[in-house]
Amino acid sequence: MTITADQSEPGAPALAAGRTPDPSTPEASAQPPGPDAAMGTSPTHVLARNISWLTVGQVTTWMMTLVWTVVVPRRLGSSEMGIFTLSMAVGGVLMVIISLGMEPLLVRRMATDPEQAPRLIGTAIALRALLLVPALVVTVLLAWLGPFHGEEGAAVLLGWAACVAPGVILGPVNSGFRAIEKMRYLTYSSVLSKALYTVSCIVMVVLGIRAIGILSAAVLTGFLVTALTLLWARPHFRIQWRVSRHDLTALFVDSLPYWSFAAFFTIYLWIDSVMLAVMTSSTVVGWYGLPTQLFGTLMSVPVILSTAWLTRLVQAHRGGTAGLLRTARPAIEMVVVISMPVCVGTVLVASRLVQALYGSGFAQSAPVLILLALCVPPMYLNVVACQLMVAQDKQMVWTKMMVLASLINPLLNLVLIRYFQQTAGNGAIGASIAMVITEVILAGIGIWLIRNAFTRQMGVRMLRGAAATAGMAGLVVLALRAGLLPGIVTGVVSFPLLTLLFRVLSDDERVYLGALLRRTFGRGPAAEETG
Repeated sequence: MTITADQSEPGAPALAAGRTPDPSTPEASAQPPGPDAAMGTSPTHVLARNISWLTVGQVTTWMMTLVWTVVVPRRLGSSEMGIFTLSMAVGGVLMVIISLGMEPLLVRRMATDPEQAPRLIGTAIALRALLLVPALVVTVLLAWLGPFHGEEGAAVLLGWAACVAPGVILGPVNSGFRAIEKMRYLTYSSVLSKALYTVSCIVMVVLGIRAIGILSAAVLTGFLVTALTLLWARPHFRIQWRVSRHDLTALFVDSLPYWSFAAFFTIYLWIDSVMLAVMTSSTVVGWYGLPTQLFGTLMSVPVILSTAWLTRLVQAHRGGTAGLLRTARPAIEMVVVISMPVCVGTVLVASRLVQALYGSGFAQSAPVLILLALCVPPMYLNVVACQLMVAQDKQMVWTKMMVLASLINPLLNLVLIRYFQQTAGNGAIGASIAMVITEVILAGIGIWLIRNAFTRQMGVRMLRGAAATAGMAGLVVLALRAGLLPGIVTGVVSFPLLTLLFRVLSDDERVYLGALLRRTFGRGPAAEETG
């Protein structure tokens, strides 16, 4: 029972042999370049291919999310969107109880010792299935004792149901795909899930079905996509379904540091929505929930990079700290530079975008989106810094940061939500400001933790990126006079051109980007992977 790399995909980790060759060993260095080098299967090209798959998937889901956000919130209204957001918040909290936040642990273990993969995946699925019971107890108590009635109570229960299939099975299987660097399957599942969900939601709201129906569709979609993912995994995984009590206990104990991080991170992520639901109305929660949906799409860049880079970081750390920092610098530079135009561009178009997509009923969401956009640079950096800690098996360091965030953020929310609800009738503004303050504090600590990764050259490139962003901002402001669409197009086109003008990209990165573009828009990933 082994988990193997597809032989049609050279350059993937050699899991069939039970180990990943270390390029620094005499055995590896004695091997001739062979056909793999000629075929473009170096680690850089494998990384480019993985990022291209994740990018294709993200762009596709972005487009479907745009369709969803244009049609569904308008039909539902802010109150029903508040019920939808409540269910998502409950589901996010319950997922922590079920998953134990073990995905980074699974990827790390399988990347360093592939022989553990069948047992790890099977044990993870069994352990999560057992944890469904306490999660259900928490859900029932919340629906029964909490200030939720009618549709809100049903939304709480559906939050648990949405965690069943994805929470128990999908996470461990996707961790296996990440460990063997087959990111295309993550793209398949995300695109299919988003497509089914988007189509079903649009049909439902057109027929007059409200938030509870949409949440039910999410549950069914999760089961279907999980079943298909298991079918996709069969040629690559042989999951060991028979597990021992010892393995369950050991995985539970080993997951605790990751669970504590995930628990505090989820508290921090969703506490604002829960506090808004308790301190304000479902309408205000809807004003907050809509911008957070849009904001979630902005977080795709660091998620894509960290997903593609984690296995590489883990392997680089085996060669020492110097190798880890050398591998991490391109990711840090990339996310910092990209965060600048994303932040500035969102701030500039936020008001017009909300008005164009959702109408006057969501006008109060515009200042919330502007404030959330200010979180982009610190959050991008924090995602990569977190992955560096995980790669070094220092996840407890970031867990302590999440504990700090889980203390600071609710206290800020308690004061700011009440203040802005009383003075502006929109407590969501207070929740947004609380997030900005918290993220800036975390970024300051994160910079200190990874300070050895920063070099003078990185600082120069970030300044060049800032100059390119300033130029883009000036052009966008002028283009917005002609309308929202010209402004967005101007920003998307001008920033890449300005990065070339200001020489933001190095020669190696231009080669890397060329490989990525060729694989994404030329032959395409599918042409290179048939297994």
